[in-house]
Order: sequence, then structure tokens, then C-alpha cells
Amino acid sequence: MPVSNSATLHHTSILVNDIERSAEKLAKTLSVTFNIWTITPEHCFVNGKPSPFSFKAAFAQIGNGTLELISPVSGQSYYNDHLREKGEGYHHICFAYADLQSMQAAKEELLGQGYKMIQNGYTEGVFEFCYIELTEPNLLLELLFLKELPPPEKTIG
Repeated sequence: MPVSNSATLHHTSILVNDIERSAEKLAKTLSVTFNIWTITPEHCFVNGKPSPFSFKAAFAQIGNGTLELISPVSGQSYYNDHLREKGEGYHHICFAYADLQSMQAAKEELLGQGYKMIQNGYTEGVFEFCYIELTEPNLLLELLFLKELPPPEKTIG
């Protein structure tokens, strides 16, 4: 099954050190509102090895698109490595799927093509995500299944 079958372009993501500071600055600059959540997957993997982590995610609707800010909170993740090596800035684009089976089929298709999964996490029955490095062009792609988000912990803007 093609990776883009049943997928929607869900968001573009910016990795930041301080999500609230960045959300406040961008909310004012872009005239948007960010909703913020702390995400703690029950199962976390970095380069295929268990590595518990949590992160904050902030989403702002801009027209038909979504801008995400993401920041590590605890544990060791690819977010920490990326911030250390490259600093803040563009991180990934995300394809979202309406059902878990479609998301997992897309993941298997990309892995079967020889691409590397650098991080993934899930909480059974709620969400699953993975980051896959596409080498040409140099692009990090998130595949996401998300049943629903609870109310945000905080809103800025």
C-alpha cells in the first residue's frame, strides 16, 4: 500500500528548547493560539532500543494546516540529540492516519524500502508514532495514528 494512501498532511514541526517561551513569542508574532500537552508514551524506543522519554507538544491551527512546536521533557530521545547537534528549528513533517492498521502498513512499506526508523512510541489504543529518515531529500517523516487528544494542559495566545 502506498505510504500516502489514506494519509493526511497533519503538521509541520519545529523543535525548541522552551516550548512555552517559543509558543508565547510565535503566538504574538503570528497571531495564533497554541494548545499544549505533555506526551508520555507507555512504550518508547530510540534506534530500536527501549528508551523512556516524554515531551511537550503545542499545536496551532493556521488556515487548513497545523504548526507544531515540540520540546523534550524527560529521558533521552532523538529530540535531545537533534537539539544538541543542530539546535532549534525545523524538525519534521507528519502524515496522520485515521486507523492504526494504515499507519503501521505505511511504516512497514518505508522500512521495507530500506529507510531507518530513528524513534517511535505508543500507548496502546490511544496513539502510535514513528520517525523515519528519508535520505533523498534529507527529510524526517513522522507517521502518526492518534485516536483523540484530551483537553490541552495549557493554551497560549
